[in-house]
Amino acid sequence: MSPVFELRPAVKADLAFCWPIYRDAVQPLTANWNETEHRRLVERAVGQPGTSILRSDNADKGWVEVSESGGAVELKQFFVLAAARNNGLGSSFLNWMKERADRKRKDLLIDVPAGSPARGLCERLGFKAAKTADNKVTMRY
Repeated sequence: MSPVFELRPAVKADLAFCWPIYRDAVQPLTANWNETEHRRLVERAVGQPGTSILRSDNADKGWVEVSESGGAVELKQFFVLAAARNNGLGSSFLNWMKERADRKRKDLLIDVPAGSPARGLCERLGFKAAKTADNKVTMRY
């Protein structure tokens, strides 16, 4: 059985939760890491209406930023705590997002850093590489 999850809107105070997850996932995959620039990116994301905290088992397990346009649902940020990975939570969330996009008859897009284990997860769930630029792969379902 897939893990059950819920989403709650992120608030500014969630930066203390979101930043280390992002940093620990992205910094090892980034050649010219600029701490200030990346922290600003996370600060902006946490302040967006489409950013939510991913919860499971009554605890915060990760965070997501979702935006939607006329033709696509874009998963701009998707990070899960290291301790919560490889338990089906990411798969459950991505499958839920795929169903949501299908109902709306829209593409689901996610950018993953080149070399990230997230790319393998996306490929297993039926995403295809659509574009590569700036050390990121845009995956489409």
